[in-house]
Amino acid sequence: MSQEVEVQGSASPGSRLERLQSVADSSLGYLSLEDMLGELLDRIRGALEADTAALLLLDEDRGVLVARAARGLEEEVRQGVQIPLARGFAGRIAAEGQPRIIDDLSTADVVNPILRQRGIRSMVGVPVHVEGRVIGVMHVGSLQRRDFVEEDVTLLQFAADRIALAIDNARLSEQRAVTEVMQRTLLPDALPVIPGLRFSAKYLPAGAGIRMGGDWYDVYPLADGRVTCVVGDVVGRGALAASVMAEIRAALRAYLHEGHEPAQAMELLNNLLVAMGRERCATVAMMQLDLETSEMLAVSAGHPPAVLVTPDGQAHLVEPRHGLLLGIKKDVRFYSHRFRFPVGSVLLLYTDGLIERRDESLDEGLERLAGAALDAARRDEDSFADRVYRALVGQAATDDDIALLAIEWLPLGPSLEMTLEAKPTVLAGLRRTLGRWLGGRGVDEDSTFDITLATSEAAGNSIEHAYGAREGRVSVNAEVDEAEIRVTVADHGRWRDPRPSGRGRGLMMMRGLVDSVEVDRGSGGTSVTLTKRRTGGR
Repeated sequence: MSQEVEVQGSASPGSRLERLQSVADSSLGYLSLEDMLGELLDRIRGALEADTAALLLLDEDRGVLVARAARGLEEEVRQGVQIPLARGFAGRIAAEGQPRIIDDLSTADVVNPILRQRGIRSMVGVPVHVEGRVIGVMHVGSLQRRDFVEEDVTLLQFAADRIALAIDNARLSEQRAVTEVMQRTLLPDALPVIPGLRFSAKYLPAGAGIRMGGDWYDVYPLADGRVTCVVGDVVGRGALAASVMAEIRAALRAYLHEGHEPAQAMELLNNLLVAMGRERCATVAMMQLDLETSEMLAVSAGHPPAVLVTPDGQAHLVEPRHGLLLGIKKDVRFYSHRFRFPVGSVLLLYTDGLIERRDESLDEGLERLAGAALDAARRDEDSFADRVYRALVGQAATDDDIALLAIEWLPLGPSLEMTLEAKPTVLAGLRRTLGRWLGGRGVDEDSTFDITLATSEAAGNSIEHAYGAREGRVSVNAEVDEAEIRVTVADHGRWRDPRPSGRGRGLMMMRGLVDSVEVDRGSGGTSVTLTKRRTGGR
C-alpha cells in the first residue's frame, strides 16, 4: 500500500554534493523553458537513478493536473494526461501540498493508467510551489521496487523549486508580452477625431504590468452623429478577464450600431454574459452624447460615478440609477439618466483603480478625483487624462489596473474639417455636425438647411461613384465669413458614370440649393466646392 517512509540510509557527502550540483547548474538558466525542463528531468532521473521523471502543471480553472514534460513517460505528454485534483498519486500531492512516496504501485490508488502499463513499481513525488501556492507536481518512478528515502525527497524538491523558478520567470515574460499585445489590439488604436470634441485616455496595468486585467475604454461614433463613450472593468485578472473584455467590447459595439438605446444595449449585454457563464462579470459606465442638444445620456452597471466639470468651474458626480454588475442575473433592468453637457464641459470616466486606496474611504477617493479634475481643467499642458493621472497616481505602483477616459466639449472654430468613411451610414452624422457648426457661426436656418443638404448630396455622390463597394475616405472642409459659406467635399477615388433610371441628378439638386457648384476631377480624385451667399452679405 502507498505510504510515507522514514529515512532509510543516505548517500555519501561527495555524491550528495554532486547530485545537487547537477540540478543547480547555472548554465540551465540560459536554455529555453522547453529545453531546460527536458534537461532537468534527465538530470534528476540520473541523480535519483530512476527510470522516469515527469512534470504536471495545475489548470486551476478545471481543477486538473496536465502532463507538461516527461522523460521515460513521454506518452503522458503526447496523450495529454489529466489527473483530477485530490485524486490519485499526483492529485493528492497537489491538493495536500506535501511529498508522497509509493513503495509498491500494485496496491496503490493510481489514476494514471500509463504508470501501470509501463510497469512502474515505486514512485516519489513533490509539489511545485510558486509564492506559496501549488502550481504542479513533479515525480519520478522506478521499474524495480525500491525504497525512496528522505534524501531523495529533498533532492527532488530542490529540482522542483528550480523548475518553479524557471516556469514563473517564463510566465512573467509571456504575460508581459501578452499585456503589450492586448493593449495594442483590445484597446482602441486611436480615439476618433470629432469636431468640437477632444478625447484623451490612459490604460495602466497593476503593479509591474505583468498581468493585464479587464479594464477598458472605448468611443463609438454612431451613424446618426451621436457619440457613445464607455469604460468598464471585468472581474478578475489575466487572459480570461482580457478575453471577456474583448467579448463585451465587440458585443456592445454591435448592439449600439444596430440602433439600440444605451439602457437596452446594457440589458442585452447582461443577458449575453449570463448565458455565456464562466463568471463573466463586469461593471460598465456608458455615456452617449447628442451633439445637437448638448445632452448626455448615462447608464451604469455597478460602476463608480463619472465626474463632470462644468464651464463655471464646478465638479459634479454623475450618478445614474445603478443596475447590478453585468453577468450576475438575467433580465436585470437598467435605467438612463439625462443631463446637460454644455460647451466648455469635461466628463471623466474611469475604473476604480484610479481612486481606491487601502487607507481611505471611497468618498475620500472621489473627493481627491474631483479636486484633480478641477485642477486639470485650469491647465492645458499634455492631455486631460494625463494631467488627472499624474495628480492621482504619478509614479507609484497600484494594486489594480486603471482605465481613464476624458471627453472635452470645445467651442467650434471658424472652420470645420471632417474625414468620413465612404459609407452611406455616415451621411446623417455629417448633416447633424455641419448643421450644428453652421448654427454656431450665426448662419440662418434656411441657409443652413440648403448648404447641409447640398453637402450631404455631394458626399453621397462621392461614396457611390468614387468608391462603390470599396473602402475609402471622404473629406469635408467648411468655412464661413461675412459674405458667404464655402464647403468642399473631396474624395480620392475614380468616378464611374451614373447609372440610368433617373440617377445622376445630384449636381442638378446641388445647383438648386446653393449659388455656385464647382467640380474638379483629376487622377487623384474629385472635389466639389459649394458656395452660398449669406443673407445680407452681398
